[in-house]
Amino acid sequence: MKTVLIVLALVVLALVLPLFWMPKTLPESLDRNLPWQITLDASGNSEVFGLTLGKSRLADARALFGGDFDVAVIAASNQVGALEVDYAQRSFGPLLARLILTLEASPETIDAMRARALKREYKEGSNKKFILHTDDRARAEDAVIRAISLIPSARLDEEIITRLFGRAAESLPEGETLTHYLYPEKGLDIVIDKKGRDILQYVAPGDFAVRIRAPLETPAPGA
Repeated sequence: MKTVLIVLALVVLALVLPLFWMPKTLPESLDRNLPWQITLDASGNSEVFGLTLGKSRLADARALFGGDFDVAVIAASNQVGALEVDYAQRSFGPLLARLILTLEASPETIDAMRARALKREYKEGSNKKFILHTDDRARAEDAVIRAISLIPSARLDEEIITRLFGRAAESLPEGETLTHYLYPEKGLDIVIDKKGRDILQYVAPGDFAVRIRAPLETPAPGA
């Protein structure tokens, strides 16, 4: 009986430990891009995970990561929303993470997709999820990837991200639990949450001021 309990304890530890700990050194991967492997071309476009932001399309992501994803319009109350692709979990070298792609779509296109949606679901808070019609899902394959969000299972801290990404150009607190570590030259915002999931947000460097910096400088409603 004691042996069984020890085995069960080890299994639980193996499942829980990655959520709170990341090793001091992480091996480079020869066959896939890792979160800190961000490259810039001569035009200043950034590439990460084999995708060039502002150029690569959902079809390119499918070729790299497969077709096991969810695509939908995600909208907060009184907002048009965004067209997002959600890969529930993928491995990036030693890391397990959720991958979310934000696709380029005009407000008019998103409105039309919402009107044709097969069903509506409620997400966190007041967010709504509009499940796309089959025809719209097919059209989304040709949409350009404008931003990427990565939500790792392992917890991050300032020491880890400095080691992997270099020192941030700036760090900004948000509320009581969030800190944004900004890398404008890479188009990257790393958000460390003391009480929740950390998130890495990638945009083209040319979009950083509008998509990342400006929202941080805009007071939240009621603030």
